[in-house]
Amino acid sequence: MTDTSFSQSFESSITIFRDLIADLSFSQLNDIQLCDLSAVAAESAEGICHGLLYLGESLESCQPVPENLSNISRYLTASAHLLPALMEICHQCAHHLHQQIAQ
Repeated sequence: MTDTSFSQSFESSITIFRDLIADLSFSQLNDIQLCDLSAVAAESAEGICHGLLYLGESLESCQPVPENLSNISRYLTASAHLLPALMEICHQCAHHLHQQIAQ
C-alpha cells in the first residue's frame, strides 16, 4: 500500500518550489546574464540526469549499503525539486530573451 499523503505532500512541495522560481523577476537581467543563467540551469539539469543514471546503474549492479540509503534518498528528493525549478529557469530566460529581441 502506498502512502498517498506523502506522495501528495511531495508533489505539493515540488509545485510550490517551481512556482516560486517562476515568480522570480528575470526582467532586470540583461541578455548576457539571461544566457548565463539559462546555460547554468540547463547544465545543472543535465548533470543531475547523469547522476541519476549513474545511481540507477549502480543500484542494479550491487546491493546498496544501508548507511547510504538516507544519502541516496536526500539526493533523489533534492533532484526531484531542482529539475522542475531548473527547467523553469531555462524557460523564463528564453522567454525574456525572446521578448527583448522582439522589442
